[in-house]
Amino acid sequence: VSVFEFDRSIAEEVIAAKTAEAASRQTLRLKQTVSTIPQAFPSDMNTCGRIAVHPSGMFVLVSNRGHDSITVFRVHTAAGSVGLLSVASTQHTRGATPRHFQFDGSGQWLVTANQDSDHIGVFRFNLASGKLEWTNQFYEVPSPNFVCSVIPHAEPAESKL
Repeated sequence: VSVFEFDRSIAEEVIAAKTAEAASRQTLRLKQTVSTIPQAFPSDMNTCGRIAVHPSGMFVLVSNRGHDSITVFRVHTAAGSVGLLSVASTQHTRGATPRHFQFDGSGQWLVTANQDSDHIGVFRFNLASGKLEWTNQFYEVPSPNFVCSVIPHAEPAESKL
């Protein structure tokens, strides 16, 4: 995962100037690159499937296809390290090839779609530590590649004439 800093003032200059010289100015600056898998795992045997920011903005999560895990990064807020990431936890998804994952509306539950093991799994997300806890709940679904959390709406009452 790479973290970039966006320079808004340069972007505004590029837009205002509309010249080739202005357009060549860089608006992004690389601040950090961090691995999503443990150092001992061969990086050529892993690809990332999804990256998402927790609703709180305090964590970034990445699914690892190959390592079959979700890595949780803490987003730093202290002066001098604002926006930088550090690993909070890495949790096996209890399945193969985690293609997608999604938080529920509360941000306390994470559902993973394990494409090559034909099931989805449910984890509890610890908002203080960033750790995922396996709930022992999984559901058989043929080759899941997407999950979505939806809050059902009540059907409108029928009007009476």
